Amino acid sequence: MKPSASWSNKLLTASLLLGLLVAPLTAAEKGPVTAKERAATMIQEGLNHLLLEQNKQAEELFIKAKSIDPYSEQAYNFLGLIYLQQELFEKAEDMLKRAIAIEPMYPEALRNLGKLYLRQDRFDEASTYLRRTLALDVNQPYTWYLLGMAQYFSGKVSESITSYENAFSMEPNLPVEAHYNLGVAYHETSRYLEAVRSYEQVLKHEPDHINALNNLGLVYSILGEKDRAIDLFNQVLKIDNGNIKARINLGNVFLSTRDLVEAEKIYRSAISLDQTDISPRLNLGVVYYEKGDFANARSEWEKLLKENPDNVRVLSVMGSAFLEKKEYDLAIEVFKRMAKLMPDNGSIANTLGYLLADQNKELPLAKDLIEKAIELDRPNRATYLDSLAWVEYRRGNFKQALQIQNRAMRIFGLTHEPVSSEVHLHMGKIQERLKNYEQARNAYEAAIKSNTDAASVKIASESLHLLKDKQ
Repeated sequence: MKPSASWSNKLLTASLLLGLLVAPLTAAEKGPVTAKERAATMIQEGLNHLLLEQNKQAEELFIKAKSIDPYSEQAYNFLGLIYLQQELFEKAEDMLKRAIAIEPMYPEALRNLGKLYLRQDRFDEASTYLRRTLALDVNQPYTWYLLGMAQYFSGKVSESITSYENAFSMEPNLPVEAHYNLGVAYHETSRYLEAVRSYEQVLKHEPDHINALNNLGLVYSILGEKDRAIDLFNQVLKIDNGNIKARINLGNVFLSTRDLVEAEKIYRSAISLDQTDISPRLNLGVVYYEKGDFANARSEWEKLLKENPDNVRVLSVMGSAFLEKKEYDLAIEVFKRMAKLMPDNGSIANTLGYLLADQNKELPLAKDLIEKAIELDRPNRATYLDSLAWVEYRRGNFKQALQIQNRAMRIFGLTHEPVSSEVHLHMGKIQERLKNYEQARNAYEAAIKSNTDAASVKIASESLHLLKDKQ
């Protein structure tokens, strides 16, 4: 609405009165302009150009400003910002560090240096400078968001969630990608319902956000909402029919529901689009395996190993399949390959050691592997001690086996970890060989009661029956 004439007159009168009260100083009254003031004027002009995306003119003015005033932290900061936008990272880092050297508590330069390091994947350094920025002023939602990204990519996912949440608590209207990144962090830490909320926020603003649709489908699949997951993956394929991830994820849902015909069809369609992605080829082998066609499953996996003999994913699937099929010699061969590829993996070392012990083969190697596993993976030492006790049992060292198994049982008790039927069965076998028949009976009964493994329960039941006449 246009102001009336009378209102205009009032404004004019007010401005004239102000002029009479606070008249600007003339050039003569101001005195000579200092170098710092000239530099500040140039910086202001440079900022105006920067806002209009006239970077060349802005750069020239900032360079002039720092030549006039070599201690102008602002000139260095804005030059650093221009070079950061131009991806001239070395020049940007130099300018920003000069700004901070002049004024160590200059938040804009600290934040810009953090952004630079984030762009360069120097995540720990980014975190350091972003934290320094927040130490000066904690109420900076965008800085909290940047810190969350730096923490996430440096593997500190739980810390990143806290930073993202701080950002949203101060500014609920952060960009869509901020909701997406928070959703991914929730997803990776198994906070699935919160991940759903974040992904749905993304889709509220961008219904065709492919990554959010895909990830939301994955979460619903984990939560057992298979139909919703299928619908979401199909939505992705409507937007992008060639999306390999969505096809693999869709195939995985069908595989998990044992709809093997649909799973095979989807995996084959993914393979036809991209021969380089091993996931659909690996999972096609799993489909064959689930159908009971072990020969074709093994054939698919061996084709992948021919292309890359050191592919741990393929070896892991094959090793599990061989174990389930009780093809123990083949399983041992596969786990030996995996142990060589991952010498610091305690779980693999223990699995191979236990396999060898159970098959009564290469017992010195089995002992070395399991002892190594105990050192590598202390939280699981109770399980590994059970494996070591079984090695000593196989070697005929029954008293030593009992000492080790008692240690395992004490640790299980201290950690309140449930004891499997297999562990109780081992204790029963050891006690029986030492002619501690009452203790053996108790162990076999515990194995049956635990009921975690059908084969162990069956052996424990048979062993208990055979003990009935022994004193």
